[in-house]
Amino acid sequence: MTLLSEKLVTAKYGKIWAISEKDARSRKFTKPIYIHNGVNFGVMVCSELQNSKARIRFQGAVDALMVLSWNRDLDTFASLIESAALDVHAYTILVNNRKYGDSRVRSPAKESFMRDIARLRGGDNDFVVAATLDIDALRAFQSRAKRWPEDDDKFKPIPEGFRLQGDRKKLPPR
Repeated sequence: MTLLSEKLVTAKYGKIWAISEKDARSRKFTKPIYIHNGVNFGVMVCSELQNSKARIRFQGAVDALMVLSWNRDLDTFASLIESAALDVHAYTILVNNRKYGDSRVRSPAKESFMRDIARLRGGDNDFVVAATLDIDALRAFQSRAKRWPEDDDKFKPIPEGFRLQGDRKKLPPR
């Protein structure tokens, strides 16, 4: 929970977030991983994306990381989204409002022209854009026994220390 959001909830509604005693002592807040139609994804708000340790908790566990944003600092968040796609090694989706723009779907693709699957830069009207995520290809790539780069790889190499969560393994690995 961001401080700004916490302040608004408390000031506007007189409410506070319920936090377990253990979490309050350790200040470790774990984010849930959602599974919908066999796709594992996590959700963060834009300010949480700045914490690299918070993003890394999703590494190996998600196919996609969705980042909800209402942010005008497009340059900073462009860099963070690009970085998150590589260090989490998952499709990274930034959902900003149309006032500020730069909503996008980013892939950890090897070829630079394949990295932004969809990108929107503001506008006057609300609309929906659909993008196809190749979850099977991502999982197959991450499941390889040997992780040496090959010429025909679709994705950038996985980061050091990457451990694929068991339910995401694609067998047989390529």
